[in-house]
Order: sequence, then structure tokens, then C-alpha cells
Amino acid sequence: MSKTPPREDEQSEYQPPQRRRQSVTYRRPPMDYTLDDHPEIPRIKRASRTPYQYNEAINEDEQESKGRQSPRTRVQERNPRTRIEERKPNPIMVEKKRRSPVYAPPLPAHRTQHHRPTKRPQRDRFIYIRNNLPVIITCGLLFVLLVVGTIIYNVSRPQVNTNTIVMPSGTTNDQHLSTPPSGLQHSGDTHELVITPQDTDHPPPPVNATSAYLLDADTGATLYAHNPFMHLPMMSTTKLMTAVLTVEKGNLDKQITISSAMAQDINQLSADSTVVGIKKGETYTLRDLLYGLLLPSGNDAAVVIADALSGNLTNFVAEMNQRAKQLGLNDTHYMNPHGLLATGHYSSAHDLAILGQYSMNIPVIHKISGTLAYIIPQGGNHQAMPLINGNQFLFWYPGVDGGKPGYDGASNFVQVISSTRNHHHLIGVTMHTNNWWTDMRDLMNWGFDNFKWISPHDVDSPQKPIPFDTLWNYFDGDKKENTIATGDGGRYYIYTGFSVSGPIMTYYDKGGGLKQFGYPTSMPGMSSSALVSQHFEKATIQCDTVTKQCGTV
Repeated sequence: MSKTPPREDEQSEYQPPQRRRQSVTYRRPPMDYTLDDHPEIPRIKRASRTPYQYNEAINEDEQESKGRQSPRTRVQERNPRTRIEERKPNPIMVEKKRRSPVYAPPLPAHRTQHHRPTKRPQRDRFIYIRNNLPVIITCGLLFVLLVVGTIIYNVSRPQVNTNTIVMPSGTTNDQHLSTPPSGLQHSGDTHELVITPQDTDHPPPPVNATSAYLLDADTGATLYAHNPFMHLPMMSTTKLMTAVLTVEKGNLDKQITISSAMAQDINQLSADSTVVGIKKGETYTLRDLLYGLLLPSGNDAAVVIADALSGNLTNFVAEMNQRAKQLGLNDTHYMNPHGLLATGHYSSAHDLAILGQYSMNIPVIHKISGTLAYIIPQGGNHQAMPLINGNQFLFWYPGVDGGKPGYDGASNFVQVISSTRNHHHLIGVTMHTNNWWTDMRDLMNWGFDNFKWISPHDVDSPQKPIPFDTLWNYFDGDKKENTIATGDGGRYYIYTGFSVSGPIMTYYDKGGGLKQFGYPTSMPGMSSSALVSQHFEKATIQCDTVTKQCGTV
């Protein structure tokens, strides 16, 4: 029997089948790569808070010998399981390089405090701007175009006059209302005025009133303004707005019977209130009530009109305020239809001038307010009632054709006066003055540029008496020599409409005043660089402004 050959000599050609990767869950065993096995791989270590520790130097001879070891033969690997478990990756065959140890700086110690954010370098901001340069340029161009377009629009648009407020162009009762006056233009700022210079050599007159206004009703131009937007009680000039709503809302021929509610509202008026004498159960036309409202300034007539047209006083007052806004009366607020003093009931000289202009362009209001006397005919359970207009200017100043005065029972007069001369229509307003005839006369004289002397004291006579002339004896003090103080310390002479001040006034007073020089007939004028002179009725005074020496020439 032949001897069995040793197993070491067997050359088995059997190859174990390869297993599919997807059917075998293979997990690669962790490999411990060190610089001893793979000198070509740099030493890398996870960042740690502990200081970095260097390993000992690499034994190059030992590493080289390990790199020359031959792999195991396939014959020795008889068991596939053992072969898989013992298989190690072949070393990466690269040229051996000698490397110096990699230096890693030590990590800073852990700090519990909050780290301050690192400032962004300034150059990074410029990089951001450079990257977004097209967007920035586009936005800049749009902004420049917007500014330039706005400037071109403002330059090319027509200039507007800022001295008045636009008036409504429509009315609700064409048979009674006229077209609102032209020449009124809208202003962006309701408290901005442009004073139109007067073609006169007379200075604007000073006034005793707290506020005053002079309006050219034909053009809407402001000729004079003194505290034009100050809020003051307007007393019975309130009735101008009541009259406007009466004409716009009601039929003037409508019969109105005084009801219990109306009589109760009338009884709420103060005991010293001005009334027509309306009683419960009486019947009046709306036209008769309008006469009673504007001529004797009847507060009872105002109450009846409000109740008849709106049901009660509250609703009517709300309509008054609404109409005021529509007319552009931004400094006016009503609390009642008659004008008795009440908190929150006020207006301004500017607004009263606008209201006066609007109401005087309503023919029926213009006519009634300019009527000297009227008799409410008998009927409707009442007797005939004679009415006298309380607007004293109608009886003595030339050209006055309408308006409405007001009075608080003390020394505060309010006036809205309409006057026309030579087809020139003016609306004058004075509020809270104790010398109502002087202020309004001076304004009208200056507006018409006509200073021909006229006084209620001279016009008043038994044949043509001015209403209430003997009640207060106001007219006795109206004299030519009266003056009004000016802002520069001078005096304004109401007789001629000129003023004196400064060294000329000093010389004038020392030299005898009116008796020696007469009234001023001009304003001071410069005859040279240092000489100023002023003409008077009897002489001309000249002063040197440097030496303060004066004399007559």
C-alpha cells in the first residue's frame, strides 16, 4: 500500500464561493492606524482640551522591516471564516517619505465667561457693498429721479395765493343762493396768509380790537390781518351761520307754529337775552323769523328756526359745525344757534370774514341784513312787530349794506360789516373792541383809500337818529384829534390816517403839536442818507438821524 502523501504537499484547487455583500452583514473591524504601521499617514488626533502629547520617535528600521513582510499565502488560509476575520488591508504602497512631527498648537483653556464676538473686518463690509453694487446704484438712481421729478413738478405748477380758503361751488336752493364769490384759492396751510399790498400811501391802521381782518370780497384778497386766527367768542355774529342754514334748508314762505318744545327751549334763554317776543301758539313764516334773527338779533328766533329745521337744537348745531367745515372755517366751533357765551363756542376774525363774504353773496341774507327797519305783519295769533336793525354802521358810514354785529353786554364788541363803494366790495371784521366805530371806520377808510372825515356823532340827529345812540352815549368821544398808539411808540391820527414817531414826534410835541403844526399829511420820508422829513398841515419837520437835530423847512 502506498503511503499517503503528507497534507503539506497537497495543492488544492478548490476555491470557496464568494459570498454576496448584500447577504452578509459585514462590519469592518476597527483598525488601529498608527504611525508605526503606516508612516505615510500624518499623525492626526481629535481636538481635546488637554495639552497635546507627542509620541516617541518612530523607529525607521523597524517600520521598514514591517513594511517588507510578505502576505500570507492563499494555501494557508483554508477556512474562509478565519480568512475573513484575519484579513487586513494591504498597506498603501507609496514612496516612503520622512516627515517631521506635525505641530499642533495647544488649545486655549476653557473659559466660562461669554466670549466677545469677533469684530468683522472693515474690508469685509466693502466686499459686501461691492457685491451688491448694482442694487445700490439702481436704488440711488430711483431716489435721484424722484427728487428731481418733485422739484420739476413744484416749479412747473402754477403758484397759488395762500391768503384765502376755497369756498364751495354749489348750493341747495338756487332761487335764493348766488354763486360763491370767485377769487378764492386753496392753500396747503390753512393758517398761512399773504397780505395784498394796498395802492395807498397811508399805513395800515392800528386797532384797539383783539383781532381784526379786512377782506376784498371781489377778489378774495386779504388786505389787513391782526391776530386773524385767534379763537374768541363771536357772540351774535353766530347768527350769520344760522341764517345760511335757514336759506339753504328751508322754504322761507313756510308757516311755523310755535310748539311746546320750542317754547320750552325759548324759556331756557337768559333773562337779559335779546328776543323778538315769540310766544307759544303763534305762527310765523320762516322769512319773518329770518328778519327777527338778523335785525334785532332775536335769540328766540334762532331757537325756533333750529327746532323747526332740525327737530332740536343739538341736531341743528351739528349741522352748523358740519357746514363750517365745508366752508373752510377751521377755527370755528358752534355750541348754539344764537351766540350766547358757552365753552367751546368760538371763531376767528379770518373765519368771520369768510363767513361774511359767503353770506353776503346770498341775496336774501344780504338784503335782510341791510334793511334798516321791518314790520312783521299782524296774524298768526300775534300783533304786528316793528323791528329795528341793530347794526349802527348802516345809519352813518357811507357804503355799508349789510353784516351783523355782536355784543356781550360788557365792553366787547364784534362786527362783521359789508361795505361797497364804486363797485369795490369790502368785508371788515373786528373782534373784542371797546371802540367799535373807530376801528371799523379806520379799516374801511384805509381799504377804500378815502379818509374823508365822517363821525357818527356828526351824523346822528333827531331827524335821523342812530339806533341806541342815547343808550350809551358812545359817540360823544369820537373826535378828530383822537389817536391810537402804534407799535413803534408813535401815534396814529384817525383824522388823516397818518402817524408820527421817533425824533419827529419828539420835536412835534415840543414845538406845539396840533396847534403849531396841524395834522400829519404824509408818512416820514428819507430826503438823504441821514435826513428824514414829514409833512404836516402847517409845516414840514426835518430831522438828522445821526445828530438827532430837528427843525422846520
